[in-house]
Parts: sequence; C-alpha cells; structure tokens
Amino acid sequence: MKKYDVKKLWNGRVSLRDYIVEEQIRKKKSIIVRYQDDTMILSPLQLEKRDSMTECISKFNGQKYKLYDYVWKPVDKSQRELI
Repeated sequence: MKKYDVKKLWNGRVSLRDYIVEEQIRKKKSIIVRYQDDTMILSPLQLEKRDSMTECISKFNGQKYKLYDYVWKPVDKSQRELI
C-alpha cells in the first residue's frame, strides 16, 4: 500500500498524478491518501473508476501529465482499523 499526502482539496475532490495511480493499479495495490488529519483508502478498483481527469503541463520541464480526481471520503475514525 502506498501512502500519498495531499496539501489541498478542490471542490471536495482529491487529485492524484497519473503515474502514481497507474503504478498502483498495475501492482493491484491500494493508495492511502492523507489530507491534514484525515485519511482515505482507494482500492485498485476505485482507482480505475476515477471521477474526472485533467491534462496538465509541468512548469518545470514542460512535460504533459494527467491529474485523476476522486471524491474525498475520509475513513470513519470511530471504526477499528483493519490489519
């Protein structure tokens, strides 16, 4: 499982870079997304069902990449954690 920290949400969604998402789908592993004190777990099946996609160009090297958006649904802290 890969852990990924985000600094902001946009319209109730979290954006993840394409190469991170596609690597985890290929490995059939989940991603734990952390925002402030909350976390959200996205399974490989959920990663494939992205909410939307935006193409961007890097300011640093001019390469194209995609941002995949997912609705932010943090884990309920009152439930016990799975091992």
